[in-house]
Amino acid sequence: MCRLLGLISNKSIDLVFTLELYQVLSNKNPDGWGLGWYDSDYRVEIDKEGIGNIDRQSKLIRVSKEAQSHIIISNVRNKGKDDIPASKENAHPFQYNNWLFAHDGDMDREYWLRKLDNKYKHLLQGTTDSEVYFYWIMQNIEKAGDEIVGIKNALNEIKQRYHSGLNFLLCNGMMLYAFRYASINKEHYSLYWLKRDASTPEPVDLVSKETNALLHSNSLKGEKAVLVCSEKLTEENWSEINNGYLLEINTNLSTKIHSIL
Repeated sequence: MCRLLGLISNKSIDLVFTLELYQVLSNKNPDGWGLGWYDSDYRVEIDKEGIGNIDRQSKLIRVSKEAQSHIIISNVRNKGKDDIPASKENAHPFQYNNWLFAHDGDMDREYWLRKLDNKYKHLLQGTTDSEVYFYWIMQNIEKAGDEIVGIKNALNEIKQRYHSGLNFLLCNGMMLYAFRYASINKEHYSLYWLKRDASTPEPVDLVSKETNALLHSNSLKGEKAVLVCSEKLTEENWSEINNGYLLEINTNLSTKIHSIL
């Protein structure tokens, strides 16, 4: 299981991601974290790690990373299956060319692995269902020649097989897509979005109650932006993405909702 945050702004902004890990609560710590963003030349940058056993001499470890971009994806991963290693290769987001992807949920990895073309199978680095899910979507987008059609084709097939949640964030440097769908535990697999205007004068602090992550931005104040997250991070008027719907956000911050499932 993973929790998601995506941010797209009209200008490049800073985001500092901080995650506190407690040795005494090591069984409740996440198994991985990651940040994905684009540099000034729209090239992908990723900083992510798997979180293994914490040093027994340390009571607290603080992970702190900073990104500067107009699109940023942040993810904290709690593995759904005990046999998946807490490794960097299994941490989100995943990358393919200029695409970034993070997933919240669970699906039948082995079945969809068999459905992948060899081109995509050879790209796999980890052992998660999420990475297979990503390449299945990429395969369908490239075959359809259209993002929305490809996403719909991929998900209509997945819906017929076992899954819990299919929530994802997907971006290519120009667009950010956020999808929500769950067949069970629908309240848990939530996804919200917020369109912020430029009227906030103070630095922005976003605190996740679910993952203990803190996200801080100095330059987001006074800038327009759209945020997407698994939980409502502020007291502002967040909108819920309905089950089976895809939110499409352009770099000019225009938004469109697509019915997918």
